[in-house]
Amino acid sequence: MRDEINQNKILTVLTIFSTFLMGFLDAYTFITQDGLFASAQTGNMVVLGAKLFEGDFMEALVHIFSFVGFAVGAFIAQGVIERFKEYGWEKYRIYLFLQMVFLLIIAIIQKNIGPSVIGFLLGLLAGYELTVFRKIKSTNINNGIMTGNTKNLMNNLYLAIFNKNKEALHTFLTLLLGLCVFMLGVGSGTVVQLFGVYLNLWLAFFITGLFYIWLLLIKIK
Repeated sequence: MRDEINQNKILTVLTIFSTFLMGFLDAYTFITQDGLFASAQTGNMVVLGAKLFEGDFMEALVHIFSFVGFAVGAFIAQGVIERFKEYGWEKYRIYLFLQMVFLLIIAIIQKNIGPSVIGFLLGLLAGYELTVFRKIKSTNINNGIMTGNTKNLMNNLYLAIFNKNKEALHTFLTLLLGLCVFMLGVGSGTVVQLFGVYLNLWLAFFITGLFYIWLLLIKIK
């Protein structure tokens, strides 16, 4: 039971970080890649449809690559979960290590690849993140796509106010935290752009590295 509680605490911290990171990277791709989203695939599909029907096939292609990358990332992440599900809380070290290495590779090659490849790779990362890190305490949260979170937020607010449902109030506050952290990530990603176009991905790598070091240092008995 103690190990299960500690796993939940670790997953909560990593999901909050992942929510920040998705906002951070969405701001980066939106600003530098002409309205592309890394994690918000609904937005990509809207732009994709608009570009296709306008006849702007080259710009639409970038959004297609991001969508495909996201799908591939979610597929791979499910395989990673299945592969390491028996590793207890230490599986989170593996999840984060894979993410850290992937971010390092993208940061190194970012100057030499085009928008379609950037879109595919960051879409893949987002699909991975949204699959492996998606729970704050007992509440499931989509850490990169806020539409469903907002709907659930207001549904639970209604239940908390009119039904005096304490669990709904807890869920509302958790989802509100997620929304705020995502917006903080968006704001931070936007500000970092002012200091250099290539800085965002390097900073995302270093922050992920710090959380990985934290996981190496903690001990759960």
